[in-house]
Amino acid sequence: MITTIPTTHSLTNPGSNIVFATRILFVFVFVVCGLSAFSSAAYAQGSLQLGTIAVSQLSWQCDPTGGWYYYQNGQTNTYMTCQNAVINCPNTQSMSLAFGEINPANVGLVPQALGTIVILGGDGGVLPGNFGFADNFFRAGYEIVEFAWAGDWEPSYSPFTQGETASIQNAACRSATFLNFVYTTFFANTKNANSHAAYCAHGTSAGSAEVAYSLASYGAGNWLDYVELLAGPVFSDIKQGCQVPAPSNVTICPTGQYGCQLGSGGSPWSFSPSYLGVAGNVGQWTNDSSCRGSANTTSSSNAAWLAQSIVDQSAGGSGQGALPSFSYPQTGMSAWLCRSVASGYQANNSSPQGQIFYANFSSASQSPKYNVYAVDNCPGAEAVAGGNVPGYQPAIFNGTVLGSSAITDDMVGNAALHITPQCVNRH
Repeated sequence: MITTIPTTHSLTNPGSNIVFATRILFVFVFVVCGLSAFSSAAYAQGSLQLGTIAVSQLSWQCDPTGGWYYYQNGQTNTYMTCQNAVINCPNTQSMSLAFGEINPANVGLVPQALGTIVILGGDGGVLPGNFGFADNFFRAGYEIVEFAWAGDWEPSYSPFTQGETASIQNAACRSATFLNFVYTTFFANTKNANSHAAYCAHGTSAGSAEVAYSLASYGAGNWLDYVELLAGPVFSDIKQGCQVPAPSNVTICPTGQYGCQLGSGGSPWSFSPSYLGVAGNVGQWTNDSSCRGSANTTSSSNAAWLAQSIVDQSAGGSGQGALPSFSYPQTGMSAWLCRSVASGYQANNSSPQGQIFYANFSSASQSPKYNVYAVDNCPGAEAVAGGNVPGYQPAIFNGTVLGSSAITDDMVGNAALHITPQCVNRH
């Protein structure tokens, strides 16, 4: 059965992904017996502990009809190599995933890969990441890793039973553990071949939240060199996303905010951080159906949502989440947020939720290369790839550059335009 991958993943209803998620589970039933006895514990200096991963010894050619990237060179296609794994994390249910890898050195594009880039899709993460970006990065000489969860990654348990704690923050341990696994395996091999290789991540919507949780709570700043965060992170403050009555609007990139690139004459903008159209999904993931409901939410619901958010600086008391870190002195970061949307589309919470995270950065000591880009005329609430980025390299583009081009050039550079890549080794 063929599953069509959308060109842009966003925090939307994941129902369309059920077929693909089921297919991963079906494959996993047959390979789980081939899991390697090696089950590596991953460690980092974050406030929360990483989990363990057990990887299948079996591998196969990733199926391109499922959205996995493949390299097309004339009439010849080179496909990713896929494997399955199971991740176990504290205070969460075990979850399986499929992951694929492809190295440009193996097809003769470069002598050695310039680095490794992990691409994270949106929604529940049950589909691989964006094909177009994968192709751009691969052709620029970077090894690509994609992965797809067997079910939505956000719920810590599914189904929930009495006594189990719902925490998207705990569930994000799965993503951080996988990112660390790629660092200690694929990237380690890449760096053995090229000592200057870089390790980077590209996440969209809920995928950007996976990266942000990994940085804030699981020590990913110890190994990620650069991250591109598109339309998010959308779980910066789940309380503000869910609470009723709705919170005040959030101003994105207020005057003087560090790193904001608004373009010539560009202005800050304001929007509600409340979840639009996805509150039901967030309610399921947090095991609290009152998210954006008709009645005022309770103080206990609000506290539980805040405790599992990326940005929860009230931590330390009973029932509160882990204290986040916003210092990644060896990890650069670019953010891309829709300032306006094209006619016929409606803006959503992704920009204000992102702002709640980015407001915590004020100097280069926290991130050595840091920018937050306003994107105009997005053809969808989170479609930063299709909008215009007036503040990106204005001396080169004079205020007019497509988001997909800007994001690509920012990550892997553009020699013809003398744009240096940001995915470079910083550790």
